[in-house]
Amino acid sequence: MLEETAGAIRGRRPFSLVIRNVRIVNVFDDTVTPGDIALMDGRIAYVGTMDFPHTALDELDGQGCYALPGFVDSHMHLESSMLTPAHFARVALCCGTTTVAADPHEIGNVLGRTGVQALMDAARGLPLRVLMMAPSTIPSAPGFEDSGCSVGPEEAGEMLDLPGVSGLGEVMDFRGVAAGEERILAVVEEAARRGCIIDGHASLLTGRDLQLFRAVGIDSDHTLRTAEKLREELALGFTVQIQSNALNRELVAAMNAAPVQDRICLVTDDVPLPRLMEQGHLNHVVAQAVTLGLDPVRAVRFATINAARRLRLHDVGAIAPGMQAEIQLVRDLRAPRPETVICGGKVICRDGRLLSALPQPDLAQALRSSVHCAPVTAADLVIPAPAAGTAEVNVISQDGTSLRTTRVLRELPAVCREDGQTVLDCRGYLKMAVFNRYGRAQRGLALIEGMPAVRGAVALTYGHDAHNLTVYGGSDADMALAANTVIGAQGGICAALDEEVRICIPLPLGGLMSTREPEALLAQLNAFLAHCADMGFVHSDLMSFFTIMPLAVSPEIKCTDRGLLDVARKRFLPLIQRMKGDF
Repeated sequence: MLEETAGAIRGRRPFSLVIRNVRIVNVFDDTVTPGDIALMDGRIAYVGTMDFPHTALDELDGQGCYALPGFVDSHMHLESSMLTPAHFARVALCCGTTTVAADPHEIGNVLGRTGVQALMDAARGLPLRVLMMAPSTIPSAPGFEDSGCSVGPEEAGEMLDLPGVSGLGEVMDFRGVAAGEERILAVVEEAARRGCIIDGHASLLTGRDLQLFRAVGIDSDHTLRTAEKLREELALGFTVQIQSNALNRELVAAMNAAPVQDRICLVTDDVPLPRLMEQGHLNHVVAQAVTLGLDPVRAVRFATINAARRLRLHDVGAIAPGMQAEIQLVRDLRAPRPETVICGGKVICRDGRLLSALPQPDLAQALRSSVHCAPVTAADLVIPAPAAGTAEVNVISQDGTSLRTTRVLRELPAVCREDGQTVLDCRGYLKMAVFNRYGRAQRGLALIEGMPAVRGAVALTYGHDAHNLTVYGGSDADMALAANTVIGAQGGICAALDEEVRICIPLPLGGLMSTREPEALLAQLNAFLAHCADMGFVHSDLMSFFTIMPLAVSPEIKCTDRGLLDVARKRFLPLIQRMKGDF
């Protein structure tokens, strides 16, 4: 092969493919120059003006497009798309993404090593390069939620030794690390002993706690949202990974001004299917960052070579001799939507369409039958009160736009029903219930303010981390119906109104993923969201709202299958703080 490459450059052999008339984005020196790109056996052989004698087996006219490296996403979760790996690859490749580092902790929470192995097997052999990470923090908040499996040092070591695993997935128990807790540190040590990549999640850490996090070998964070945190983490040697929902002008200005540029990456983290299909993948994050003021060539570097170096891929992420031939041709550098995508030296996507079908391995045997939950009754959703009167209640407050929540105290009446039971009158608040789906008879209840007019209910096993059965609604009867419909489907998403199921989307693979084609699944999800709007659910990112509310590592207050949780202080809160008045 080396002789053939040398022979082609010397004019003695033909190149495999020559891409002519492109503007080449060089992520090594921040330049854009006109020229040609010659490929040989899946690698780049020559870049620049080809004013020497040569031949080629095939030629492609780039028509003045920008030639960028394929995008490299250094932190994401395949399962968040609800798609099988092959279906996800079809969409992501057409968006210019050619490499992802996937942390399968979603399926790991549900089915442990079995789920991780099944997802890894399904991703093998795709034109999309998938580097799999071993989940580190299952459950994400031990003692505060329950998952289908638990990962300690032994389980982490077994997954780290699976062929094809590249490192340790995000260490989400950041408080445990900062407190020096033995369990999570033993998991990190398994990865450190193997010398592999260790990803982090350090949303609330700063100062000495953040330094401790870095000192144990965790050297990335994808949760930062401020310019101050960016500067602090870069100074400590972190690779900072900026996701879409964190981008703002202040942060982008700090990214532009950072004196060291090689440890800044753009990542997707979680991309729900509607966003993936309608806005794009990593190309959307690039476009959003540029709109907020990030230099376009710098944005490309943050989504290519920086991420590749983070993942220890030394021949990926740039258009230069010797690099893997993973190239995308785009018209607009500020909003990249590839007209052509090349992987392995061959054109695989053109005009947003994959040119060849991808194999679809059967995941059903490994990932089905994962919901083990008793039927839900309306009585399970009643919030009892110790006596009639006025109750001071801990309520989750949300603003309808962001995904952060705050704890507020509200006064609600406690009334005595005809059957003699004293219950909280929850009118004007959205009720939330989280049922353990792994065979444990437990559930948490919460009230959320900001959606006072919700009718009906929705239920989901799709979420984040623990993926317990979460139900939201304004009617206990509809909440029970939606929950039982999802249980009967062995996972999925359901909307119910007036004691009638309006839509149910089965997600039979671990309760997280569908076997349907992306376009068909998108149509179902859009119909579901339309039903939600009709029922009074109002949020700028409703799917993310549904999935974040039971997330035990998302500040400030959430609800898990064990109850109402103060995330920042790692303590449970009573739903009714106290009763007021005479009782």
